[in-house]
Amino acid sequence: MKPIRFGIIGAGHIAHTFCNAVQLVDDAEVIAVASKTPGKSQTFAEANNLPHWYDNYEAMLSLEDIDVVYIATTHNFHFENAMLCIAHHKAILCEKCFVLTEQEARTVFAAAKQEGLFVMEAMWSRFLPAIQKAKSWIQEGAIGDLELAHNIIGFKADEDPKGRILNPHLAGGAMYDIGVYAIELMTYLVDQEIQEIQSMVTRAHTDVDKVDNISIRFESCIANLQAAISIYCGTELKIYGTKGYIVIPNAHYASECMLYNQYEQVEHFVAPTTNGFRYQVQEVVDCLRNGQLESSIMPHDATIQCAAIFDQCLGTK
Repeated sequence: MKPIRFGIIGAGHIAHTFCNAVQLVDDAEVIAVASKTPGKSQTFAEANNLPHWYDNYEAMLSLEDIDVVYIATTHNFHFENAMLCIAHHKAILCEKCFVLTEQEARTVFAAAKQEGLFVMEAMWSRFLPAIQKAKSWIQEGAIGDLELAHNIIGFKADEDPKGRILNPHLAGGAMYDIGVYAIELMTYLVDQEIQEIQSMVTRAHTDVDKVDNISIRFESCIANLQAAISIYCGTELKIYGTKGYIVIPNAHYASECMLYNQYEQVEHFVAPTTNGFRYQVQEVVDCLRNGQLESSIMPHDATIQCAAIFDQCLGTK
């Protein structure tokens, strides 16, 4: 049986990380890369021992040997790139944030479904063993009924207005870059219907959002999410229930999680990994082998829900 063969659109830093992750998965390989920057795809291919490289996306997408395309461009191009992949009948793993609006998300998934193509947002953190362990504790009732949760994530971005983080033309801002982690980890772990959302946003001098505060009222739990690109505030996710609570340091990189009852720590799960992307790559391989059009861990509805939160908080609807 041939391995699942990936092509990559975009040859930046994150694409190198992805290539390294694929090497850790037995049933997968990267065979091609495409970049619109002259010479960049060849340099990338030589660095990662890839047999094919292209200076335009259409040429790579015409390669029949490619089973699935990893989209690693900046956020503003994701929708366009995804629709191009679908037009060439290629399955998709698209880097977070998947697209910028709910309508874009619905359009991509509807088009993919019509063509019978697998599509998944590359929210790699959901697949990490520590996140999976925390999820199992919640499902087993280890902390009882969920009541309160908090997730904070932030760093101080380069202040270059032309850089990826602060440039509105590249879909910069806290929400698209890191707020997506806060949202999609929380919705995955709490796993309840959203009843209400309230938010506040402050903006940088380029008008992208620099600090986001989102309060979500789930069926039984209120969660507060904070994301910032103007300060270093560390990262931590906590979920409190009627019997105890869970702490996940650096949740989007999650290498550990701790379970507490009302008085003391009762379990400390540790699972360091050299490249956390490997788990989402394995998920793509498994889904494609099983003929699935979406992942149960990162389903289409979760991506659509997150994009709808973008719309509400950023006023993009």
